[in-house]
Amino acid sequence: MFRAKNRRGDTLIEVILAVGIFSMVAVAVLAVMNGGASSAQLSLEATLAREEVDTQAEALRFIHSSYIAEKISGETGGLYTKLWQKVTGRSDGGNVDVVSGVELTDDDDILNFNPGECSSLYDEHNGEAKKYGFVINTRKLGMGADDVLATGNKLSAASTYPRLVYKNGANEEKKLVSESGYNNLNSAEGIYIITVEGDDGSSKYYDFYIRTCWYGSGESASSTIYTLVRLSDPSLE
Repeated sequence: MFRAKNRRGDTLIEVILAVGIFSMVAVAVLAVMNGGASSAQLSLEATLAREEVDTQAEALRFIHSSYIAEKISGETGGLYTKLWQKVTGRSDGGNVDVVSGVELTDDDDILNFNPGECSSLYDEHNGEAKKYGFVINTRKLGMGADDVLATGNKLSAASTYPRLVYKNGANEEKKLVSESGYNNLNSAEGIYIITVEGDDGSSKYYDFYIRTCWYGSGESASSTIYTLVRLSDPSLE
């Protein structure tokens, strides 16, 4: 039987090279997996944000259609007439913002939505969310509650993604899910609506800008999803 006189193992360079190749492959695999998880997270956040936007849009349409039904029936001072006046900022026949009491026009600051930082929208003095914004508490819509509209300190930048956070009572635990009794709006994070009045010469209308802003998982740039709902205010005397 032939037996080699000299047996040579792997050299140090070969071992280092093998470890290096394995490390590169492992890092590449982990990077791909991490990128996939991050993309899935961002997709989920965007889906949840769209759901919140759609919910607010449907609430506006519901208030609008119910307001028109009250006008047609001749009912004055109905629940949805009052809500419509609130969301359009109409007070005693005036066309003013629901929060600040200032008349709104089609100025560039409102119509152009390109925030550098989400937190700037909630600045106490200059942020449009604080100055003009509101959200609709859809869990109390139709209940005749005074806090259907939330403004001011109820609006804040998103801690994770755009969402409405509810609670049961003044000191109870905050909840994201719909549970019996949890219909008091604690805060609206990263989502708000502003109203701008318009007139096309034949009828008056209101543009409702529903806007969101948040920072996705691992992202330094802000993410935004927004839409416009235009609703008319016909004269139904």
